Amino acid sequence: MNRKKSFLTIAGLAMSASLITPNAMANDGGDVSTRSADCNAWARGGTTGYSYCSGLGHLGAHRVKIICVDSRGVEVTFYGPWVSNGKTSKRKCPGTQGGAVGILRVGSEIRD
Repeated sequence: MNRKKSFLTIAGLAMSASLITPNAMANDGGDVSTRSADCNAWARGGTTGYSYCSGLGHLGAHRVKIICVDSRGVEVTFYGPWVSNGKTSKRKCPGTQGGAVGILRVGSEIRD
């Protein structure tokens, strides 16, 4: 298998796994609240990640956290904007033209 096909296969498997367990990265590092929230995170098109949370209250906020991987296997973490309860945070992997970069994992980060 050539490098591009190998990358696309690995990225596809990783993205599939992230869709099965969408909250795998919720509460991952940083200033994270212990508040009970219901968050869903997903990827669309293999290059854009989304996070939607409810149950945060009036002062809570969340953002999407994506880990992008390029054709060389280099992983880089990016974050979407902080949004309030009941809104969707969105972030796209930069440099996605031509399919050279895709989402490896997607999750949510919560703060008070």
